Amino acid sequence: MLSGREAALVAGTLVAAYAFHQSSLLYAQWRRCAYRRSHPMVKDKDHSVTAEEGALDAVSDSKEDESAVPRRIRKAETVLQQRTSRIVLILEASCDIFNQQAVLRTAECLGVQHVWIVEPAFYKKVKSDRRIARQSTQWISVRRFKTSEACLVALFAQGYEVWATDLSQRSISLQSGTLSVPDRLAIVMGRETDGVSETMLQAATHRVYLPIYGFTDSLNLNVATGLVIFQIFSMCPEARGQMEADERKSLRKEWYQKLVPSQDVLDRYIQSPPSVFQDLRRADDHRNPWIGARLLGRIHRKEEENRSDF
Repeated sequence: MLSGREAALVAGTLVAAYAFHQSSLLYAQWRRCAYRRSHPMVKDKDHSVTAEEGALDAVSDSKEDESAVPRRIRKAETVLQQRTSRIVLILEASCDIFNQQAVLRTAECLGVQHVWIVEPAFYKKVKSDRRIARQSTQWISVRRFKTSEACLVALFAQGYEVWATDLSQRSISLQSGTLSVPDRLAIVMGRETDGVSETMLQAATHRVYLPIYGFTDSLNLNVATGLVIFQIFSMCPEARGQMEADERKSLRKEWYQKLVPSQDVLDRYIQSPPSVFQDLRRADDHRNPWIGARLLGRIHRKEEENRSDF
């Protein structure tokens, strides 16, 4: 049995520990709010085009003269205006390189600029991994961490609120209408086998999921990631294009350097960015199949054989 003094000491210690924990949470929340206020994310509306100009994009793409801005530059500016840093994708401990690279491509296609990867204990090697996202990864910012704890420290330092995907009964459906997307959101996708770690779950403000309606219990990691990101943008369409102004300028310079060979032309485009497209799809007469002529010929011959057999 504890004496009265010992019981009081234990109780006081527990109260002090609880008070310290709560004060730490409040301090972390204050730090996040302060960071968000000092680093606002905004949309760049300086280079928008009218509806009439947008309607002519698909036609004019192939008919611009040599003095006009190259399509690749206008496309880069269009993509940049739609990129968001408000939403960060966290890929935690995915051990399948194929899935990981496919997720990077999906994130890039949907307009997410930052993907943070918590490294797994080991990778399951896939021969075709490098071909999955070789074009997409050069246009996004990938940051890697050894542990989930290190990732969380970096997230909180930049003012992000964490949502973790989870299929438990404690989770809230992203389609419930009860969630409000914060000013800065980090959405965590977990490992293929067992999902998000307990460390991430404990740090998350919300545990979220998308309902499924089949016999299968879960979706492929890449498919689930795409659906979750798409749903978040549906919940908060204004998040698209939100980014710190300095980051947008830095990305513009980085991207244009990859696309413009001349320094003089590069400086001109950076100082005066071109107008953007309202529709990134190419004109129909420019959407040729991206496939080798020999392989395309084999496909056509085989299709003709199948028709004749039928």
